Amino acid sequence: MSRLTSTLASLALGALTTSLLPAAVAAGGAEAPPPTTIRLERLERGADAAAAYVDGDRVVDGARSTRVRGQQLRLLGTRPDGRYVVVVHRGGRAQVRAVTPEKGSRKILPVYEQETAMLSGDGTRVVTALYRYSAGRTLLRAYDSTSGVRTGSVERRGYESVLDADATTVVHSGDRGPVVAWDPATGTSRRVSARAGYAADLAADRLAVLTGDPYEGGCSVVSTLSDPGTALWRSCEEGVVEFSPDGSHVATIHLLTDGLGPSEVAVHTVAGAETGRYRLRSGYFPRAFFEDADTLLLDTSTAKASAVVRCDGPRCELASDLGAGETW
Repeated sequence: MSRLTSTLASLALGALTTSLLPAAVAAGGAEAPPPTTIRLERLERGADAAAAYVDGDRVVDGARSTRVRGQQLRLLGTRPDGRYVVVVHRGGRAQVRAVTPEKGSRKILPVYEQETAMLSGDGTRVVTALYRYSAGRTLLRAYDSTSGVRTGSVERRGYESVLDADATTVVHSGDRGPVVAWDPATGTSRRVSARAGYAADLAADRLAVLTGDPYEGGCSVVSTLSDPGTALWRSCEEGVVEFSPDGSHVATIHLLTDGLGPSEVAVHTVAGAETGRYRLRSGYFPRAFFEDADTLLLDTSTAKASAVVRCDGPRCELASDLGAGETW
């Protein structure tokens, strides 16, 4: 895997034409709010997170908590019928399963070693990507998220990442480009951008690409999927990890973040204005996701405790009870 591929993978865990403004200055020259340092033990308890999340071996969704048997539980999303779609290891093998809230689960399909899986934004499709090192090619496969029936497959040269999908389209990109929109039903594909894409949201009409290797001066450019040639925001320091549901805001981390995960996450408008920046002195954020258009939820882990934290502007509060800490 190339260094650029590694960067793209980490970011998949950012009509300006200048480089990113310093963190203390928002777009347009306005002062950005000072960074908020999160100390879990000092935060007040707010309302439960409105979005489902994983807590150990459970999927927590508001007042509901559903245990899923197995190890390394990961939530992919929710189907239109309300069932959670997860990846979990059982008997040493990973599988995608549909979980009925507060009940049991059913296997949808197996996930092979080195294969990644994601759920489409509308919850109707599971898409997997399997990179074959010996052949230097990636096999992409699309499945119905209810029946597990394969609806299409395509093989591409090099390492490909799935950026997003819906009922009709899968957006994927090679580690050096291009970004491609693939229709599994017809087998047809069209080029969206010649650059290397690392994040996309079909419902919000958003795309994030890299102009080159960030270790060699490459920058992140955010645009619409429908008009990728027109930049909404350009940053040479931060990359996008999540788009808000309406596409108005982005959660970002440093472009060269690696290891367990970031210890700092920022929120910007899609035009680049910083609206919040959140730091941990000791610990990391395994996941950042939006609760609404501009409210961020941070899966937060330290040596002493873990929790989901809700942040809006400079204010943060607990959106879950405190859990056990993590050693690393």
